[in-house]
Amino acid sequence: MQANATTPKFNLQKITQLLQDKWKQLAGFVVIALLVTTITLFIVPKYYRSFAILVPANPALADKARLFNTNIEGLYSYFGTGDDLDRLFGIASMDTVYKQLVDSFQLVKYYKLTNSDQGINRRKAVLELREDLTFQKTDLGQLKVFAWTKEKELSANIVNRLVEIVQQTEAAIWKENYKNSLAKLKSNISSMEAEYKSLAANSMASESEIRLNQSKLQNILDQMNSYQKAANEFQLAIDNNAPALYVLEKAVPAAKSEKPNKWEVLLVAFLASLIFGLMGLLVYHREEAF
Repeated sequence: MQANATTPKFNLQKITQLLQDKWKQLAGFVVIALLVTTITLFIVPKYYRSFAILVPANPALADKARLFNTNIEGLYSYFGTGDDLDRLFGIASMDTVYKQLVDSFQLVKYYKLTNSDQGINRRKAVLELREDLTFQKTDLGQLKVFAWTKEKELSANIVNRLVEIVQQTEAAIWKENYKNSLAKLKSNISSMEAEYKSLAANSMASESEIRLNQSKLQNILDQMNSYQKAANEFQLAIDNNAPALYVLEKAVPAAKSEKPNKWEVLLVAFLASLIFGLMGLLVYHREEAF
């Protein structure tokens, strides 16, 4: 025995008549949804966005050879490559950078973290900040840094401070190497000075020893001059503030909030409530519509 199943058929005329009869209910549902959405938009916090645009500098600009060899100075490009851009991004996304930002702007208080363990609060603030800070690498070799906060000044300050930290961090790397080399040179110069004074003070030596000492003294003096010249070059390179990056556009406070976008939210709420209302109406009155 085979059962005859009946499938409801779509009847445009009945549905049109249903909508004509029940349009007030549908409109009322949509209006209520928009009203609730509008009230919610006034309650939720507003977020302000600030951003900066950076490009990497050529790390070879920090090379001390560039300062003393005029023949190769023109061979250096002022701008870095994609690898240099990746290095900037890597430094900017380090936990140590986020921790400095958290401490600088008291973000534990801003995020209203109240755990008794300040270490946990600091870690949570870092995680919150990671949500509010975003990076974008463009096809033009630029790095865009975005910050979203509930305070317009804070967004701009966080971005600009992050740029400063990245600049200082990268500069500290090559400066530390130069300082170590300079310290070794100064140590060698001090040892040679002591040896020079010892040989120069030996007045009891024979005539042949005196001639030998004079030769040694001249060699030590020449080497000391060479080391001192190199030390001066290292010191000048340390004092030279070679940039790690260039700021094409500095972060400034936003003129108005950008999240939530009220018109977009209201449009989505209108369409969603209209579709949901239509579906609910058809399901509730399915006997009249099919």
